[in-house]
Amino acid sequence: MKKLNKKKILILTATLFIYIPLVFAAISYSSSDVVVDNTGTSLGSIYLQDAIDEIDHACSVNAPKEYMCKNNTPKCVRATTLHTETCTNSDSSNYCQGDGYALNDTIIYGNSTTIPGVLTVGDAFDCDVNGDETFDAVTERFYYISDYFDTERQRFDDKIAVLVYYSNTDDGVASTTRCAYNCVNQNYNGPITAMNELPTTTQWNNIRLYKETRQILADNNSTSTTGGNLPSAFSYSGYAARLLTYQELYHGCYGFSLGISATNGLSTNCKFLFEMTKYAYSNYGTYGSWTETPVSNSLNNAYIWDAVSRNAYNRAANYTYNSGVRPVIEIYKSEIVY
Repeated sequence: MKKLNKKKILILTATLFIYIPLVFAAISYSSSDVVVDNTGTSLGSIYLQDAIDEIDHACSVNAPKEYMCKNNTPKCVRATTLHTETCTNSDSSNYCQGDGYALNDTIIYGNSTTIPGVLTVGDAFDCDVNGDETFDAVTERFYYISDYFDTERQRFDDKIAVLVYYSNTDDGVASTTRCAYNCVNQNYNGPITAMNELPTTTQWNNIRLYKETRQILADNNSTSTTGGNLPSAFSYSGYAARLLTYQELYHGCYGFSLGISATNGLSTNCKFLFEMTKYAYSNYGTYGSWTETPVSNSLNNAYIWDAVSRNAYNRAANYTYNSGVRPVIEIYKSEIVY
């Protein structure tokens, strides 16, 4: 991929407009390049990161498609083959048969056609999460579901893509193991049990979360549930991924136009969420996955998505019968070849 030489872009600062000449190809950024106080707390790191994001975004928008904005390899590339499973679940009313497949039909996960330069829900990507400079089409498969939802600012950020892993994980490894959201059945502390199943920054050392400390929001964007105030600084420190939010699920899969509990609601746009679940194979351990999001009018329940009737609903936080943890990663769009 070619490197772009000098080009000028317009950057809007907090106080005035400044024209800054930039060299797109050879810029290396680090969010650690900030002043810290004697407790180790970054001062102004959020604002620095916002400035970095603006530069990356301006580059990705203005640079021709054949150029990269940074002097590094991309984190994710479009998949050239799609994952498939065979519909073998014998339940004729639910799962894959309830979704219109016949026994032994082939289920294809992800979009078969894509539009260059455009991200569509269901687009499949292979992402070099472990830093070995390869893109494994089996173990590093992800699906675009939504732009990043900033739970602190309560708005979507179109510079960052949220990609969902093809499988649930157990201690960071692809698995169909079940787990609780919160083993003490309290939704107002966040997914303190489920978080432990995510890949660590050692396992997936080539990516990072945009904000490893974040506000937990309820389904209605409230910062509390019946049980109490939600964490304003819930920490995913040490983890390279997090859980999907209700808002990202609703935005990507339902387009804010359907009830999130509608039967078959996930099938049209987000069938990829059912890969490696009982949707196709009854001997798999899970029906779906927890989201990060608790239910506002409850002190116990949190949201899951489910392959039985292909919808999203809520369960008690200590429920371990059918849900696991499916990692999502946050990737700057300037680091994705699409």
